[in-house]
Amino acid sequence: MTETVRMCDLRFDSSLFENYLTGTVLDRLLCSYSGLPKGVNYMVIGDPGVGKTTIILDMLANIQQLQPDLRILFVSAEMNEIGLAIYVQRFPKFGNLDILFIESQIDEDTHNWETLTAILERGWDIVAIDSFHELQDIVKEEENITLKKAESMLLCLIKQQNKAMNTRQINTTFLTIQQVTKSGAFIGSNRLKHMITAMMELRLDNAKNIYSDRYVTFSKHRRGDVGVKLYYNLNATGDVFYDEERYQQDLQLRKLQSNVSAQLRDFASEFDKFFNNNST
Repeated sequence: MTETVRMCDLRFDSSLFENYLTGTVLDRLLCSYSGLPKGVNYMVIGDPGVGKTTIILDMLANIQQLQPDLRILFVSAEMNEIGLAIYVQRFPKFGNLDILFIESQIDEDTHNWETLTAILERGWDIVAIDSFHELQDIVKEEENITLKKAESMLLCLIKQQNKAMNTRQINTTFLTIQQVTKSGAFIGSNRLKHMITAMMELRLDNAKNIYSDRYVTFSKHRRGDVGVKLYYNLNATGDVFYDEERYQQDLQLRKLQSNVSAQLRDFASEFDKFFNNNST
């Protein structure tokens, strides 16, 4: 039987609330108190070709450079070693990340689920998965189960790691790339949607033009703001460029809009009071 608890009775190590920093302006978007929190689940979606994998790998590499003692894992269920080699040519810092390649069954001795659970059991500070849908499909095929069951198994595994149920007793943070429909909508069950801490979206200003400006925004965020846009550029070699000046302009614009909305509400309230007083 599950017992009730009171939050005032729970105790957590203070280090649980010390975030991982990328050293870029992206930290301000990741959390209201800056950085990537521990023991959370961030889902990453976006338009095709917008750079989801590149952004995630860049985040991981930046965090690793600032905190080399962290254990960071990238689970690749979409690309093999040859595919990721192209990324390392453009972004050499990606080459220092630990990567687990999960491929659809290539021989009878392939046991990806057992491999995944065993490696996660070692305890990682941050784990990125590319992508959840592809990994779910691989588990479904190899374990001969339904997609719903495969999703359940993956979510239970992630939740266990969030709660530090591993040999290092580390509250693992997950960054999980998820596929979208042709219209850009999120693919996944309601259970998956409810489990995530934040929905990080990578979008194009013009979804029909792959060369249009790209930006990061959050449509759901339990640890920060939604709707703020941070534009970025992938053309440079070695680092993702984030447009901090444009980000500040967007923040100022949102603040101005909020102030104007508040003034309009106050005006409407005063008008209602005046109208009601005159009516009586």
